[in-house]
Formats: sequence, structure tokens, C-alpha cells
Amino acid sequence: MGLKFCCLSIERRWDALVVRLAQADGAVEIQITGIVQGVGFRPHVYKLATLIGLKGWVINTTAGVTVRLEGPMAGTRRFIEELFNAPPPLARIEGFTVSDVQPEGFATFFIRESRIAHNTEVSIPPDIGTCLDCLCEYNDLSDRRYGYAFTNCVNCGPRFSITHAIPYDRKNTSMYAFAMCEKCDAEYADPKNRRFHAEPNACPVCGPQVILTSRDGVPFAGDIRTLLKEGRVLAIKGIGSYHLACNAQNNSAVQLLRLRKRRHIKPFALMFRDLETVRLHCELSPEEEELLVSPERPIILLRQKSSSMLSMEIAPGLDTLGVMLPYTPLHYGLFDEDLPILVMTSANISGDPLILTEKEAYAELGTLAEVFVVHKRKIINRADDSVVMLFRGEGYFVRRARGYVPQGVMSPRTVTPTLAVGGDKKSVFAYAHGKKAILSQYFGDLSNLKNLKAYEDGIRFFGDFLRIAPQRLVCDLHPDYISASYAERYAKELGLPLIKVQHHKAHFASVMADNGLDEKVLGVVCDGTGYGDDGTIWGCEFFYGDYDGIERVGSLAPFPQPRGDGVVRYPLHMAAVLLYALWGNKGRVLIALPESNKLLPFAEAQAVSKALSIVSSSCGRIFDAAAALCGFTGRATYEGEAAMRMEALAHSVPDAEPYRYDIMDGDMLRLSWQFLSEMAEDKLHGTEPPVLAARFHSTISAALCEAIKRLSARYSADKVVFSGGTFQNRLVISMLAKRLPTAGIAPYFHRQVPTNDGGLALGQVMLATGGK
Repeated sequence: MGLKFCCLSIERRWDALVVRLAQADGAVEIQITGIVQGVGFRPHVYKLATLIGLKGWVINTTAGVTVRLEGPMAGTRRFIEELFNAPPPLARIEGFTVSDVQPEGFATFFIRESRIAHNTEVSIPPDIGTCLDCLCEYNDLSDRRYGYAFTNCVNCGPRFSITHAIPYDRKNTSMYAFAMCEKCDAEYADPKNRRFHAEPNACPVCGPQVILTSRDGVPFAGDIRTLLKEGRVLAIKGIGSYHLACNAQNNSAVQLLRLRKRRHIKPFALMFRDLETVRLHCELSPEEEELLVSPERPIILLRQKSSSMLSMEIAPGLDTLGVMLPYTPLHYGLFDEDLPILVMTSANISGDPLILTEKEAYAELGTLAEVFVVHKRKIINRADDSVVMLFRGEGYFVRRARGYVPQGVMSPRTVTPTLAVGGDKKSVFAYAHGKKAILSQYFGDLSNLKNLKAYEDGIRFFGDFLRIAPQRLVCDLHPDYISASYAERYAKELGLPLIKVQHHKAHFASVMADNGLDEKVLGVVCDGTGYGDDGTIWGCEFFYGDYDGIERVGSLAPFPQPRGDGVVRYPLHMAAVLLYALWGNKGRVLIALPESNKLLPFAEAQAVSKALSIVSSSCGRIFDAAAALCGFTGRATYEGEAAMRMEALAHSVPDAEPYRYDIMDGDMLRLSWQFLSEMAEDKLHGTEPPVLAARFHSTISAALCEAIKRLSARYSADKVVFSGGTFQNRLVISMLAKRLPTAGIAPYFHRQVPTNDGGLALGQVMLATGGK
């Protein structure tokens, strides 16, 4: 299922091609672009051409793969049809052109040495989970790769994380430091072997080795599994980063990891030994199982079974677990019958960038882990684990990184070479040219200077790596965004124009492009914060338009939001401000929110003073206020915590009745948030938090649906797109996807990039092609 995320189509024009190829013998040259390097494409071409009896050659270039064929046109026609319809499993063909050339009289078919081309269309594949063939070798006592942690072939293993230049050859990867032994070299040169031109090929004789060390880098004598069973925390070097690992069934070990990592509440990801173990603890549909075992091996958000006895320390207050399966041989070696589940969280101080080198690891993780599991294969490109959930039978991204980056996303319009710098909190940039945008991995919050440095380095690396020289830069409209400030400096350095686009309009364009749409449609963008065209805070916006022009046609009714970022961390504060704005009665607010006693004087002032608050239509702050009414009155320790906890409560109450809501028609449709008053009254009457949470979700979904129906009638639009972090809420998007088609309206959600700010850069790219 993993490759469904990026399924592409090409115009084939078979009829004219078949007629021409049926005429006579001759020679043709085929140019193929897409993910065609690092996936066994040249060996596949070699075997197919040899089988059919054609002569010529195949070569990797910085433009993709070029094939020269000589022989009967019937054979060439068969070759083209078979290659196009059945490429290697991990390949993705994006461009396929055939040209007549003069025959040169080749005697055989062979693989030529790679070369640099004038143009660049190649896509390096992402890192891919261990295939079944390699896993069988790893577990086979009689195989020379038995127990070897770096076993791989053309169908699996590291790719992007070890590549520093194109074309994808061993000399351009960190595996160039390891000269192949005689046996590996023979495999590499054998067209019948699945390691034929497998660039990371290695074995215990010639490849990298796993080394255990202490915190100061001194070799450590011990067994990894024994250490984990003892409750130790280990730092383990993986494909694109380090992980911190501990026994997930040892509550003390999990608590120790939380204390050391200073990650008090935010959920940990888990790695399970196998599917059987996952089924013991999680609800698992066939589609979710398919995602778990896909070559990309993302983390999947799964509902935890009530019978699961896993530590509450893993995902406090939530009913879902982030679950992945092993994706390298090293991972498989961590488990046995007595050690079936590990916490596997990114090995960094919370908020800092991923660690790449042993030097960094020893310096920064010495207080977090007792033992380090390291090796000498260098990580070139950092990549966190991707996170997805199942929605409408497919994967729905929360974070897009390992397994998917640097796959491109096809654009419905031709794009001038562009660099879009994305946002600040979930920073992801994008380079685009032609009809493709390549989004980077996730870099985190740019207010952290280390993340900013990694992000800036990434922008320069991608530009060189992809050989894209941007002709313009695009950034967010927000005057205080760090990414926008960087874009201004970089555009000045390069002497390029800088285009600024409004945050939510970029979201709107992103989900349009994600679905291949290029027409006027309705859109709903809901999130926490975005700087509006009018200088206020936007966050629940209705749009109509396309890439050439987007009209804001509705929004959540504006409300006073306290200035500064502090209110985002305190849902109780937001609830107190909104209830006072509704009621104007401190005593009544105090009865509804008794925990607000100390902050109520501030909330009263902020509710009425323009100097202390800013006009806002943020959907995220409404969710925060509702979460406080449901009992989440403490400090939020990570982004979205209040909303996620409230969603977990709501899952236990299906088909809840919505509160009464109002929608004010006019030139600008306004969605009232005054239903919070009824919700607060509901709480005062003793309604339990799960019912409050369920009714809130039902209200939000029903109100959005009604607003969309009215706008659909106004603009004669039967398509609506959804983007923004609010639509990571599975309850809300499921209700929208179910209700709108019954009204004749087709809903479109993200498919290839995250609905949060991780997909923002794609929309920035698209708005640079037209209006803003």
C-alpha cells in the first residue's frame, strides 16, 4: 500500500509508438525519468534486453536512465511494453520518451559507466525496509550474511540517507568507504544476482560492523537484548538518525527514559517484533496491516485494545499508539520471545535536531543512554520516522520523512524552478521545477537554533543534490516567521525575487495540488495560527478559487485571543477568556471553570481590551477551550496535546448529538463559536467529559458541513478541499467524508503530503505559479 501515496500516471501515446516500432529493424534511445536509480532499474533492463535478444546499453545519468536498443522492432516493442508495465518493484516511472537513432552495431547488451547530463530529472529513492529475501538470509545459519546487521540488496536498504550526490553510484554514497570483498564484488557484477549493481552491498567480511560502546566511546562487552531486558536505555544508530530504545514492558525503564529525555507526556513510538505482537495490543485492520508491512515502514497510529497491558507511560491520556515494525536487519536482531516490544524514540534532547554522528551522540546523549550501538556507515541525510494513520483506506500523513523523502509530488501545472521555504513549526521546504515538487524531510521548530542550522544546510544540500537553481523564492506572509526572514536573506544573496503568500491560502493550494486539481473549488483550512491578509489571526477559513486567485468567503466568527504564544500552552486560559466574552460574568465563569480562579482577572481584561488581545478566528484555540471544559486544565506539554486528549475521550461516545450552532450569511459567511456556552452549561449539569468531547466534535463537523453546503449553493461548486492541522483529527475528517457526499459535494483531503504545515511548501510553490 505504501506506493499508493505517490502513484503517478504518464501519457503513453501507445498507438503512434506501436505503429512506428512495427515497421522495421533499427535503433532507438529511451529516456526514463522518475525513481529509476537505486531500485535495480539497470539490472532489470539488462536482464530484459538480454532475454529478448536485443543489443545496446543502459546508463545512469543525472537526468535519469538512458537505454539504447538495437534489434528487431518487434523485440523493441516487447521490451518497451514490458518495462513500462512491469518495472522493478520500487521504481516509479515519471517520464518515458523514445527516439530514433542511428545503429552502431553493438555485439552485446551491457551497462555503461554513469555520466553527468546537462539536465537533471533523476529521483533518488527513499530508504526502504528490509525485504523478505534479505531477512531470510539474515536468519539462515548457513548463509554468509547470517546475523549481519547491514544486509541489503537492490530491493531494500538505505538509499537517500547515504547519498550525497547523483547519479546514484557507490562512489556517491557513504558506502564508498567500504571496498567490497571478492564475493560481494562478484554479486555486484552478476546480472543474475539480486545484488547486481546494489550500491550499498556489503557482508561481514567487508562491510560496516555493529559496535557497542560506553558513554565515552570505549568498547563495551555486552549483549544488546540482555541490556534492554535489564531496563537499560540504549542509543542505537539507524538509517537516518539515532533512536533511544528501552523495553516497553518495563515501566521503570519507560519512566527513566521520560525523565532523561525531558519528555514528560508526549507519546513514545513503539517498535513491535512482528504482526502477531501488534495484534495482541492494537486494533488492526487489513489496510493498516498492509501499511505496517509496506516497504516504507512508517509509524502507524493504531487504536490500543482495552485488554492491552502496556505501560500508561507510553502514551498518557491517548487511546492510540504509534506502532512500527523493524525495517533494518539491526532492528530484527533487537527482539526475542522475551523482548517483543521496544520504545523507539528519536535520540535527541526534545526539540533538537536528529543526531547523525558518533561525536554528536556521545556529546549530547551521554546523560540519556548508558550504552551506544554504533557503526561506521555515515549518515548523510537525517530522516525521522514517518507517521501516518489510515483514512479512507489509505495512508494519511502526520509526518512525511523516512521511506518517502525525496519522492516528488507531481504538479498539475508546469512550475518555474522555485524554492518554497514552508513554515516555522513543522518546517519542510520544497524545490520544484517542471511538473514536480520535491519536499524535504521534517526539520522541526525553527525557533530552535540547531534546527534552523540543519534546515538551512538542508536547503543548500537539496539545491546542489537536485541540481535545481531556483529562479524565485516563496515564503509565508507572516512578518515574524523565521523561515520568511531566512528567505529574504537568501533571495537577496541569490539576487532572486521573493514572493510572500498567505498561510491558509498556501494550505488551500497544497491540498488542491496534492489531489491534482486545477479548477475553482471550495476550501476549508482549519489550524492553530496563521497571519491573515488583514493582520489578524486566521485559523478557520473558507475559500473559493484556484491558483490564480483565492477569495476568502467565510470564517469562524472572530474572538479575542490573548497576545503572545503563552495562551497556546494553557487551554484553561483560552476557555476563561471566551466564556467571559460570552457571559461577562466572572462568577459564572468561575463556576464553570473553578481552576481558573487565579487567571480570571487577566482573562477578564483580555476579553475586553484590544491592547491585551488580538482578533482571531483560530480553530485550534476553540479546540483548546473545549478541551478545558472536558477537564484538560493543565499546561500543554506538546503541540496539539489538548485536542488529542479530547479526541481520545470522544471515541467512546459514537453518534453524539451536536450542540446548537449558528451560521451568519452575508458577503462573508460567519460560523459562530457561541455553542461553547451550551457546552459549559452541559458541564455544569454534570455531563461526563467523554459526552462533552463527543458532542463538541459532532458540532464542529455538523457546522462545517452546513457552511460548506451554503457556500456550495452560492458558488455552484461541488468540490471542497480540506487542509490544516485540525484535520489530523480522525473523528472530524471521518464525519466530513461521510456526510458531504450525501449532499452531492465531493470532499478532498491530503494524500501525499501532511495536512499540517509539513505540506505548506507545496502550496507555496503552486501559488507562485499564479496569483496569491
